Order: sequence, then structure tokens, then C-alpha cells
Amino acid sequence: MMRHEPRVVAGLLAGLATIVVALPLGRLFDEAPWALPSVIGVAVVAGTGMVLRSLTTHAGLVVLGQAAAASLYLLVTQLGETTVFGVVPTPETLTALLDHFEQAQDTITRYAAPAPATPGITVMLVAIIVVVALAVDMASATAASPSVAGLPLLSLFLVSAANSGGSMHWAWFLAGAGLWLAMVVHQSDVDLHGWATSVPRMARGDGEDIAGRSHRWQAARLGAFALVAAVAAATFVPHLPTRYVLDGLGRSQGGATTGSGVRLATALDLRRSLESPSEAPVLTYTSSSPTPGPLRVAVVEDFSDGLGRMRSDAPEPVEGFSAPDPTLRIPGNVVGERRTMVVESNGVAAPQLPLPSLVSSVDTGGIAWALGDDGTAAVQRTPGTYSATYTELAPEEEDFDQPTGEPIDPLAQSDSYLTLDPGSAQEIGDLVDEVVPHDATPLRSAQAIQEYLRGSEFTYSLDLPSSQGRDPIVAFLDHKTGYCQQFAVTMTLMARARGIPARVAVGFLPGSLSSGDERVVRVSDAHAWPELYFEGVGWTRFEPTPGSRAASTPGYTIDTSDASAGTDTSTSSDETTSSSTRPDDQQEDVAVPEAATAPDEGRPAWVTALLWLLGIAAVLAIMPLSALVARRRSRRSAVDDAERVEREWHELITQLDDLGLRPPVGATPRQTGAWLSRRLHLEGEPQEQLDHVVATLERARYAPPGADLPDISHEVGGVVDEVRSGRQRSRQVRSVLWPQDGVDAWRAFGRSLLRRLPRRR
Repeated sequence: MMRHEPRVVAGLLAGLATIVVALPLGRLFDEAPWALPSVIGVAVVAGTGMVLRSLTTHAGLVVLGQAAAASLYLLVTQLGETTVFGVVPTPETLTALLDHFEQAQDTITRYAAPAPATPGITVMLVAIIVVVALAVDMASATAASPSVAGLPLLSLFLVSAANSGGSMHWAWFLAGAGLWLAMVVHQSDVDLHGWATSVPRMARGDGEDIAGRSHRWQAARLGAFALVAAVAAATFVPHLPTRYVLDGLGRSQGGATTGSGVRLATALDLRRSLESPSEAPVLTYTSSSPTPGPLRVAVVEDFSDGLGRMRSDAPEPVEGFSAPDPTLRIPGNVVGERRTMVVESNGVAAPQLPLPSLVSSVDTGGIAWALGDDGTAAVQRTPGTYSATYTELAPEEEDFDQPTGEPIDPLAQSDSYLTLDPGSAQEIGDLVDEVVPHDATPLRSAQAIQEYLRGSEFTYSLDLPSSQGRDPIVAFLDHKTGYCQQFAVTMTLMARARGIPARVAVGFLPGSLSSGDERVVRVSDAHAWPELYFEGVGWTRFEPTPGSRAASTPGYTIDTSDASAGTDTSTSSDETTSSSTRPDDQQEDVAVPEAATAPDEGRPAWVTALLWLLGIAAVLAIMPLSALVARRRSRRSAVDDAERVEREWHELITQLDDLGLRPPVGATPRQTGAWLSRRLHLEGEPQEQLDHVVATLERARYAPPGADLPDISHEVGGVVDEVRSGRQRSRQVRSVLWPQDGVDAWRAFGRSLLRRLPRRR
């Protein structure tokens, strides 16, 4: 019978290489909901390939079967809600798939890395990784051409390398390239063993094993040298401007500029804890304002499922852009003063450009830029220096409700600034009714909300308690512990519940004075704060984050009519907290740092790990158990002792084949026994067991029908154990996890199913 090679090692290496090369994609997105489905999809492709290669040598059928299994997996896991019975696609399935891809394209082009991991991103990445896994498995395992498998692996790796927000760690390249080289070495080793079968082979431990070990050792040395040389050479090669594969994600590196830069993500994840941010400087500037406000880079207005996202498109930078005067629609009685800022060193990567509110002009040194409707700027390339002119308002309380002939921002009353997160809408509404007086004006309402969040009940911390599967805002209102994102988003939603248009600005605190009037903004100064819209003054900043974290709390945000507030502020127009100092106990916060995700404790980690281990063990046990059941069933179904002995002999030959030993074709049992004795240098009990097996088989073939014959299963097992102990470890593992008897059992099961299917006449 022709032996079909499942090529288990090649399939496992192909799947592992695909997973390792895909892992750096996590740098491009704020979450990785695509990771586990992708790993399972790769396993489906690899496992299907192994099974089909053990059943047929037709490469086309193997690839077709893998493609069908992969498609079914994607259909069930990613588009199951649009199917009939979970597996039959409908017209809605195609529509949903196109919608997902359109959403993914929109996310990639609108957001800098790390972009939000939207459902469209998840579907797209899972599909791409599964397709790459299919291509790699086809080249490496099915076609036995692992060199070609490097092309799809390289393509997937370049997606991460070309769009990351900074240089990738050399370990990513080393891991992917190392696995690809392992695939090449393994195939070369297989070819070497194939050549060895065409010449007489010596005893165990000599020719084949010695040549194999020598070949693998040389290949390992060459591969290690090549990898080390590649990593070392990269340090001497000039870093050319990055050319991004995915327009949008690449913006995190600053367009065509060289080097790296800091970039704040435009999505907020309210569930995750943060690590302590870096103290590295990102901006050095001077300002004509004695107490400058924060510097904005983005506005977040869409809140759902524990995430905050931008909704409006970023402006497209143009040459010679001229900003409209943002104060034209602000009533003339509102006090304001023109200010300037001059940035002497900028480390914030394009397209982001930190600027104050109400900017009227920016000098970027000829670099294309633009200003969006929400007042945030975008640049084509990162300017090393730039300057800006802006207006600093100092509104009085009576200005906020002053009617204007024309809205300061016509878009402020749109639903996008008034929509609540369904996950917390009920709790937010109940809290607003409790905290805000029913007859309060919009300003008094906002002041009451800020006062509540800055109260002593709330604690500032980068380490969030577990949400236990609840909405993160609901959890925050319960445990009252969080950092600027939780405080800013909560105030925004509470203001919306009161009918006040609100959004969250993301940017940097004004930094600290270093020498003279020069200010230094550091990575740890990244911040998020709410902006509320009032008819008389437009969008205004509030600071609900408690303690010294808020660099400056505008005086208009505090209700001075209550005597109890006298300890918080002296006047309604002064800043209550100076940003010129940086106290030692200042709490650190960052709007979008390199964050560590806090695990959701809905299930203990050890339980999850145990379930994974049990699942893996169950999968690995399928073939060994199938082989064990098939052998026992085969012996029991024998009509007499002679047939039973024949089947036990067949088990011996099959298990030796699993271990890489194939007796000469057409050899008699005695010739086969002599060949094994010479080949393995058997002696003592193993030799006696083999002699007993051969003698019993000869008696079974030549004795009269119905003769009593001994059970030789114990002797067969003894010979197999002796052979296994002297084989290579990889052969031992493969013979246990992928025995041919198990494969034959599943092949027979498949054929029996096919015979039961109705046939056309």
C-alpha cells in the first residue's frame, strides 16, 4: 500500500512561522481581538493539510480541501450571524463581508497606529492571516518548497514593519527568519534521508543518523551565522524614509521624515490599565501666556463598548493653508487676548501637531498643513520647529448663556456630541439627576459635574480595578478609581445627559518651566480632558481629573457662588492651579502610552490556562487513541488465530514504518527479521521477541487451518519499544502523535461515509 506523507513537521513549522510573523501586527492596533481567531484559523489550515496529505498525494485536492476548511472557519466564526444554520452563506453574508472590508479600509486610512481594532479590522486580519497560512503550508508542506514559502511570510511581515510607529525589535525578524530557515533545513534533511534510501544503509547509529546530524549541524551553523549577520548589518545600513503599505497607519511615523516620534492614539480604551509613562521630552517651546493651556492633537467624540473614537475625518494637509479666524463668531464682549507660541524642538510625529485652542495661524516652515472643523491640525511631515498664534479667552459667567445671532460652531448641536454610550446611559442619567440641580443652568450643571468628579471619593490611579465584565464607565463610577481618560469621558457623557454638547480632547499638558520662559513637554504630560459647548463662548475646557494632575483648572469651571468653594479658588477668572511647577507628588498620566492590558477577571487565569492545556492535550490524543482502538478492533475481528497473527505482524511493520524503517519490498517474514536484526543490531530479549514473532507468523501461514497460535502482541510491542528507543527524538514524537494506523482508521471512516452518499445514475 502506498504511504501518504502527512508532513507533520513541515506543517507545524509553516503554521508556527505564520503566527510568529503575524504577531507584530498587534503594534498597529490598540487591541488584538483578531489574535486568537487567527491562531485557531492557522491551526485549522495546518491540521486540515496534515490530514489530507495522509489521505492523498494529489496536491490540488489538499489545497482545495484546506481552502474549503478555511472558508468554512471564516464563515462560521466571523460571519455566522448572516448565514443559515451557521454555515450556509446568504446574500447578506457578502454584504456583511464588504461592509467589514469597507470599515477596515476606513479605519486604516483615518487612524494613526495604534488604530482601533474595529470588527472590520478583525475580519480583515483573520482572513489575511489564514490566507497567508494556506499559502505557506502549500509551499512548504504540500509542495515541499519551503524557499517559496518565504514570499508570503515576508509580505505579511512587511505589513507590520512598514507601518509601525517606530523601529521593530530585532527579535521579531529573528524569530520569523529563524522559523523559515528551520523549514528549509527540515526539507533539506528530508531530501537527504530520501537519497540515503537509494544506497545500502548501515546499522543504527551510523550512516543515516551520522549524516543527518552532520547535515543539520552544518545547516544550523550557516543559518545562525546568516541571521546574526543580517541583524548586525541592519545597524550599519542607513535608515531610508519609510514607504507605508497602508496609508493611514503609517502616519504614526511622521510621513516621509526619518527617525521616530511620539504619537498619541486617537482611540481611548477605558478598560486597560497603564504603565508608568516615560519622562522623555517631546516638545520644547516658549509662550507669551503666563499660564498656557493644554496642547490639543485630536478630538474623540464617539463612545461605545468601552472605547472612544474619532468620528470626523482628519483634515487633508495642503500647501499654503490659511486658517479662518476662530473668534469671528464669538461675541465681542467675551474677553480674549492674542498669544503666540514658538516651538523650538518638536518630537511629535506627523500628522499630529500639538496646538492650543482657537488657533488663527501656524507657521510650519513651508510644510503642508490644515485645520479641521474641530480645531485640531494635521501636517504632511513632522516640522522640527513651528510657531502659532492663538486666542486665549477669559469668559465671565454671564457670557456662557449669552445668545448669539449665529452659532459659534454650527455642528455643535449635532447628535454626535449628544449621544450617550448605551452601555452606561442608564447609570449616567441617574447620576446626573442626583448630582446636578434640576433648575441649574448649563454652566452650573457643568460645574456641579466637575466638582463631583474632583471630590474626595475619587482616586487617581493608572492601575484600574477589574471591571468584571461590566461596562468600564459603570465600573469606574462604582470603584471610583481611574486616570484622565475615565474622568474626561465620564464628564463628557454626564454633560451630554444634561443636554450639553461635549467631547474629549486628547493632547499634552503645557509642560513645566525648565529655564527662563522655556517649557518642556514630556511623554508623561499626555492628557485627556472634556470640552463642553456653550452658546455664548463656544467650546470650553473643563478639568475633572482630581489632584495635581490637572495642570490648570480654568476659573470659570468652579462655582464661586457657594461659600464652600472659597478654599478652591479666589476669583472666577483666575487659574486655580499653576502649571509652572511640577510637584514631586504629581500623578503621572498618559492619554495613549505603551499600555499593558489589565486582564478581565471574569475567569481566573489558571482556569483559562488549564482549559487550554486540556484542549491541546485532547487534540494531540486524537490520532494515538484512534490507532489504539483500530489495532484492538482489528485483532478482535480476526476470524481465527492465523488471521490475528497476520494482523499483529501488520501492526509491527506499520509501527516500524512510523519510526522510519521500511523492510525491503517483497521480503519474506524471515528475510524481514534478518534485515531488522542487521539493521538494529538486536540482541538479548528484543532479538528473542523478534524471532518468536517471525516463527509464529510462519506457523500461521503454513499450519493447518484452525491451529492454535499464541498471542504475539506483547512481543510486537517489545520490538517496537526497542526500535523506538534508538531513533531520533523527532521520529519518536511523530510515531506517537501521528501513527499510520490512526490515519488509516480515519481514512477508512471517510471512505465509509462517501459510500453512504447517494450516487447519480
